[in-house]
Amino acid sequence: CGATLIDTCWVLTSAHCFKRYGNATKQYKVRVGDYHSLVPEEYEEEYAIDQILLHPNYNSHSNDYDLALVRLLPGVLGHIRQVLPVCLPVKRERVLKQASNCYITGWGDTGSSSYVFMTLQQASLSLLPRRHCEQHFHGTFTSRMLCAGSTHPERRVDSCRGDSGGPLVCERPGGGWVVYGVTSWGHACRTQQSPGVYTKVSAFSLWIQKVIGRT
Repeated sequence: CGATLIDTCWVLTSAHCFKRYGNATKQYKVRVGDYHSLVPEEYEEEYAIDQILLHPNYNSHSNDYDLALVRLLPGVLGHIRQVLPVCLPVKRERVLKQASNCYITGWGDTGSSSYVFMTLQQASLSLLPRRHCEQHFHGTFTSRMLCAGSTHPERRVDSCRGDSGGPLVCERPGGGWVVYGVTSWGHACRTQQSPGVYTKVSAFSLWIQKVIGRT
C-alpha cells in the first residue's frame, strides 16, 4: 500500500490496507522517500511503526470511513529535509470548487495487466461531480468519498491494484499541494465508465487533528 506523510511522525493511508494481515505494528514498515522499490536511494529511509489507528467507523464491507493513521517512532524524520509533509484540507473544504491540477501516485499496475511497477508512477486526472459519482455507484457512494477519473475517452487514467492508500493531491489556488483523497476502491481499472473512488480527507479533518495532536 501507499501512504502520505502529513506530519513529522504520521502518515495517512487506507484502513483496508490492514484488512489482510491485521494491525499489529510489527507486521509493517514505512518507507519514506522511495522512488524505485528495489534500489536504495539517497533520501530513502525505512521506519518502524509505533501505532496504527483505523477510523473507528471503518466498514470493510462498504469501504466507508476507509482511513487510517500510522504513527512512526517519534522524532525519526527530523533530519530529512528532502521529504516534506503534504498539506491537509480544512474541514468541509469545497474540493470540487477549489481543486485543480490533480495527481495520483503509486506503484500499482496499469489495469492492462497484473504488472506492478518498480518505480513510482504519477498521473493527472479530474475530480468528477458528486452527482455523477452517486448515479454511477448508486447507494455505495457516500458523503465521505470522492470519485475521479479521466473525462477524455482516449485517455483513461485511474488508480489500480497496488495503489491503495496512496494520495490524490491537488494544487490549491494560490499555491500549495493538498491531499484531498486517499485511494480506496473501484469496480474496474482504467475504464471511462467506472471512475476510481477515494476517501474524502476533508470529511475527517477533526478526527485527524485530534489524533495527531494539533487540537
